[in-house]
Amino acid sequence: MSGDLLSPHMRVFAIAVLLVFLGWVMSLVRHHRLSLRDSLLWLISTLAALAVAVFPRLLVWTARALQIEVPANALFTLSFLYVLVNLLSITLAVSSGSARVRRLTQECALLRAELERLKAQPAPPAGGGGR
Repeated sequence: MSGDLLSPHMRVFAIAVLLVFLGWVMSLVRHHRLSLRDSLLWLISTLAALAVAVFPRLLVWTARALQIEVPANALFTLSFLYVLVNLLSITLAVSSGSARVRRLTQECALLRAELERLKAQPAPPAGGGGR
């Protein structure tokens, strides 16, 4: 393979975009719009992409380790796997949230029924006793 994998201008652009994205994710975490647990996948993948942008030979070594002839194909394969992992992570979060909403809805319905039952009971006498 001859030449660099990325031109110097492309490397600078990729590094700048990845640093901006990293800052954005950290800002979302800081402002509580993204949980730290959910941001870990984004942070790790962005740092890995940043490492490849800074050291493009990492992609060549990764392609060789995976026995993939063309480094661009290794990048495509790893990107596809990343999307699948991210999709699974999001699906798990949505599924967990859905179960929590269903449980809270059921508890709310039980509490509402209990409140209606208590409202329907006749009120005890206000005066108290017979003295």
